[in-house]
Amino acid sequence: MNLSIIGTGKIVHEVLPVIADTEGISIRSIWAREHSLAKAQALAKEFNIPHATTDYVSVLTDPQVDTVYIALINSVHYSYTLQAIQAGKHVILEKPACLCYRELLHLATEARQRGLMLFEAVTLLHLPSFHTLCTGLLPQLGTLRHVECNYSQRSSRLDAYLRGNVLPAFDPETGGGALMDINIYNLHFVLALLGQPLSVHYYCHRGYNGVDLSGTAVLEYGEQLALCTGAKDTDALSFGLLQGDNGWLRIDGPVSTMSAITLCLHGQQPRQIPLPSVSHRLAPEFMAIADIFHRKDFDTMNHLLDHSLAVMQTIDKIR
Repeated sequence: MNLSIIGTGKIVHEVLPVIADTEGISIRSIWAREHSLAKAQALAKEFNIPHATTDYVSVLTDPQVDTVYIALINSVHYSYTLQAIQAGKHVILEKPACLCYRELLHLATEARQRGLMLFEAVTLLHLPSFHTLCTGLLPQLGTLRHVECNYSQRSSRLDAYLRGNVLPAFDPETGGGALMDINIYNLHFVLALLGQPLSVHYYCHRGYNGVDLSGTAVLEYGEQLALCTGAKDTDALSFGLLQGDNGWLRIDGPVSTMSAITLCLHGQQPRQIPLPSVSHRLAPEFMAIADIFHRKDFDTMNHLLDHSLAVMQTIDKIR
């Protein structure tokens, strides 16, 4: 996989050393807007990336680039991805994939018609601990009745927002807010376990410009219920809790990282579950994507893409 990095934001700084250490991925270029060219040039120098550019067309016409990783503000995911797909490039797209289901469905259709791969970068789906949970632990709980997730973290940009400086993270026009930025991890987790809900309701605290600063989505599955809480205006102990008729399971920390799991079966004492270690929370994701790409495993890619489409359908119902 010969990759071009599109963007220079916080996630790019975190992911570059991970990608650089991932077997099967070579970074060919990094693209930035004009005002961020110096950042791109500095990153190119640090990570031995051959080219830094502000010309997106040159990236899309470069025969040495087969895949682009798009890590831009949410509101431009659709347009930049569509251009890449139409240019014949595979795409890794930061979450949330798009602002609505219609946009992602169009991208998925375009990619599938051209025989191209389209990935949403959803870390938790590739964590070894998530696979341990699904295959080894979840069946022990019996019939799952209740799922609750809380990912609450006061944003470093909140004070600027409260002073009237609206950055993209708190701008509803650019896809900002708690649902799209932080609670989406909880939705990915719940839908990976239970599928699409029968109904969904969203209760939130909105800021002065209408953005959701925090909120709880209630997902109903007949006899099963899931609560997904995300907050950018308050801190809390983040966790995941699964309750079945034969016991319960608690995830310490956000479900997107799964740092520790406690299992308690009926009539037994709670016990800590040993989890596989990873070098970095993003490493399993890019290792999996590289493996799927090199094996041309379109079945797995399409399964992941269908999951992303289901999440986006649920978000449409919420919004």
